[in-house]
Amino acid sequence: MITNTITKDVVQCMKSVPNWREAIKIASKPMLEQGKITEGYVEAMIQSVDEFGPYIIIAPMIAMPHARPEAGSLEIGLSVLKLEEPVSFTNNDENLASLIIVLSCKEDGKHIEVLGQLAEVLSDEDNYNKALKAQNVKDILEVFDK
Repeated sequence: MITNTITKDVVQCMKSVPNWREAIKIASKPMLEQGKITEGYVEAMIQSVDEFGPYIIIAPMIAMPHARPEAGSLEIGLSVLKLEEPVSFTNNDENLASLIIVLSCKEDGKHIEVLGQLAEVLSDEDNYNKALKAQNVKDILEVFDK
């Protein structure tokens, strides 16, 4: 299961970030460092939100930035940024997220399978609430350790 790729080395917890662009950059950093994505992939995720709006908000307070595989996805992977203070993906403090899960899929269409697996975990009300209340890496890992 893809959620097994959520390990302590891809999870970050922070109080806040200046804006959603920085949230995407910071959340992407572990996968950049592991060589799973390129800088171009990070820029493509930001460009997608600029172009299409906050479609990456997949549930209240949860965002899943991603881009097309050809933009620089080198390997399948996930990384997680948990914020104490949510960040807005619009200019009017709507579309807030405190859990940012960056998705990289090398194959087109694979993201649907990954989304389904994440939805399975996060559709459980206890898991969802634990994820949003998480205060450290250990708390996040407990949610996805299924």
